[in-house]
Amino acid sequence: MTTIKAEEVRIPRLAREAVARHEHVLVISHDRPAFVIVHPDDDPAGAHAVPRGRPLREALALLAAGPAPDPDFAADMAAVRADIGPEPEDAWARS
Repeated sequence: MTTIKAEEVRIPRLAREAVARHEHVLVISHDRPAFVIVHPDDDPAGAHAVPRGRPLREALALLAAGPAPDPDFAADMAAVRADIGPEPEDAWARS
């Protein structure tokens, strides 16, 4: 596989958005299919296989080394929720 930097390629916004939604984008040249743009997670060959994030062992070590949770946090959150009232069914809906 050949790899190039994103700034070396001009992909229209609609195509980038479609790929971000895991849709395959078929590119046509001279009325014929030329190539398909596929999200890396959907590559059947797994050719992109670049590890993402931290190894689990390292992530767990970071969590273990961090401060202990505030013992009063749960009570504070319960008080906030009691003051606010029930949460909306759709938190993103505009009222």
